[in-house]
Amino acid sequence: MARPKLAKSSRNGGSKTGKGKKRRSDALEDDDRNDFFLDEDKADISDAEETDEIEETAEQKRLRLSKRMVEDHRLMFREREDDEEEGEHDAIAESLQQATMQSMGRLQRKIASKVRLPDLRQLSSAEASTSGRGRLTRCHRLSLTALAVTSDDSTAFSVSKDGSIFQTDIESGKRVRFDIERADQNTTDTADGGAPDWVKKGPRKAGRNSLLAAAVSDDGRYLAVGGGDKRVHVWDIRSHEYIQGFPGHRDIVSGLAFRQGTHELFSASFDRSVKTWSLDDRAYVDTLLGHQSEVLSIDLLRQERAVTAGHDHTCRVWKVPEESQLIFRSHATAVDCVRYITGTQWVSGASDGSLAVWSQMKKRPVSVVRGAHTPASDDVVPAGAGTVGGDAASWVQSVAVCHGSDLVASGAADGLIRLWAVQEGHTGAQALSPVGGLPARGFVNALHIARSARFVLAATGQEPRLGRWARDGLAKNGLLLHQLSLEEDVAE
Repeated sequence: MARPKLAKSSRNGGSKTGKGKKRRSDALEDDDRNDFFLDEDKADISDAEETDEIEETAEQKRLRLSKRMVEDHRLMFREREDDEEEGEHDAIAESLQQATMQSMGRLQRKIASKVRLPDLRQLSSAEASTSGRGRLTRCHRLSLTALAVTSDDSTAFSVSKDGSIFQTDIESGKRVRFDIERADQNTTDTADGGAPDWVKKGPRKAGRNSLLAAAVSDDGRYLAVGGGDKRVHVWDIRSHEYIQGFPGHRDIVSGLAFRQGTHELFSASFDRSVKTWSLDDRAYVDTLLGHQSEVLSIDLLRQERAVTAGHDHTCRVWKVPEESQLIFRSHATAVDCVRYITGTQWVSGASDGSLAVWSQMKKRPVSVVRGAHTPASDDVVPAGAGTVGGDAASWVQSVAVCHGSDLVASGAADGLIRLWAVQEGHTGAQALSPVGGLPARGFVNALHIARSARFVLAATGQEPRLGRWARDGLAKNGLLLHQLSLEEDVAE
């Protein structure tokens, strides 16, 4: 059967109409495409201008801060009228170099040998039972779990198992409680929607409200806390305003640390991960994976290298820019706490009562003090200081390092905060030698040594930080401040 033929006029007319429409649509598309690229070029130019302005502002800020730092050192050395002009310039340069090296963790001040501690034999039973001659500030209802101190050593922030947050003036002992209602409202479970109150589920009791970690930025602007609700909560310290609660972790937040000089926050969790956050952008940045069990502690200096300790018997150094990690295996048990000594060395405390010094150049500890908080035959523990007894008394709960120095402190539940000096051992490696002790009743769950080494601050409690396997009913939950005397102070 023959196929019917279309009329020639209709086929030609249709083709002309189709070509006209196609040409018009192509022209419109070309115009739209040109407008799109013009808009994109304008946006690129405006973005470049904004970037130039931001970079210029940052450069101006760095220049201003550098000039201020040089001027401060110049004024400090102008007071020495005996110095000649060249000597003054040399002194300023040397002071600036030392300040830079200290901030990078490459310079150690020899302070431990200058510390003068009170004679524990002279303490009465009453003084020992109240943590010696230190000042105890009661603030929390339950055991304190973490401690964060501003860079000028003027203000301390403490958190507790009861979920409370207190800001304490170290000199006067004045306390201010942070309002946590807004944080609680941002973390409540809203799955029940508009159900009646008697239908809604009650709050979980298994430690969800407890806080276990705290950190303060170097400029004293941000306070970060974390704990059982699996979030990282951030406050503006100046206004006491709750900023945001960052979700992301799938288990308890156990450690927090700011990178020095920045608003870059690192968080460690029982979910075996370490996360990084930018508080300038108020955003999540990255997740670091590698631990095979709970991450228990974290610390940073100025470099983008975090050191963590975990229940998997390892310490790990995270090279953030290189996206790699170094694994350091402990001699036996879980590593509970860790702090940097220098940019390549750190000290850790373990649940078997040992203290270890590590070097980034070796996979094993360079030195270990076993039974660091086990009373020796020549130890003097003041009467009334008391311990909880058993293995829990010697479990190292916390360590602290005086920034840029050789002075280290460790805390357990044996009735003493023990001070140590980082010295070169007989093998040439860094080792810890005992300096002395300060009385502290109960569990020392967190420690801080002032940068000037003028005091030691401890967060004490009736129970250990991460559990309830032991209890000292006579201990006090609070902040314990011990003043330290240095050799030059005694000479004066």
